[in-house]
Amino acid sequence: MNTGIGDAVNLGWKIAHVLQNRADKSLLDTYEPERIGFARSLVSTTDRAFTGLVGEGVAGEFTRKIVAPLLFGVATRFSPGRHAIFRTISQMRIHYPDSPLSQGVAGDVHGGDRLPWTGVHAKDNFEPLRSLDWQAHVYGEVDKDLEIACGELHLPLHVFALSDGTKDAGLKRDALYLVRPDGYIALALLKQSVSKLRTFVEQFHLRFQATSQN
Repeated sequence: MNTGIGDAVNLGWKIAHVLQNRADKSLLDTYEPERIGFARSLVSTTDRAFTGLVGEGVAGEFTRKIVAPLLFGVATRFSPGRHAIFRTISQMRIHYPDSPLSQGVAGDVHGGDRLPWTGVHAKDNFEPLRSLDWQAHVYGEVDKDLEIACGELHLPLHVFALSDGTKDAGLKRDALYLVRPDGYIALALLKQSVSKLRTFVEQFHLRFQATSQN
């Protein structure tokens, strides 16, 4: 189910952009490269797991009644195990480093990574994602040139104060992060380069329509 939802979200906003003339058709070509790797991995691991669980005879019964409950019990007994299971089932580990839509690196955050959350120690940077549209994030001070460029592009710009949460999340001070409608980082720039931002926008002929800024 989670995989199907992820597929729908990934493809849905891209189709909408193309139909609304907000992006070049080449945007659709990024869907398969981003999703096919995890889909293949999921099918492979699911097949192996279910082969053992539904197996007939003594081996299958032993797996269902002894091995599976034992492994699950051990894994969930400790916090790291529970955390790993949550991240796996929720698919929060999925990232798209090889996508044409993923460019740059700033701090520990690369293009194609899911936007890391800073809400524990600072203003919740996930709140702006409710717009389900493109947005730029800066953690620290924003350059006037970038502020002007975002206004001209109609790209919402969100500026967050530095905090322990920013550091813990691996976000770099004063870096520029262009966030996609699905919450992934499209462009991570160590410096707030307006020219690189515009080059990325022009590459896919992106058109932004939101005008509000925080």
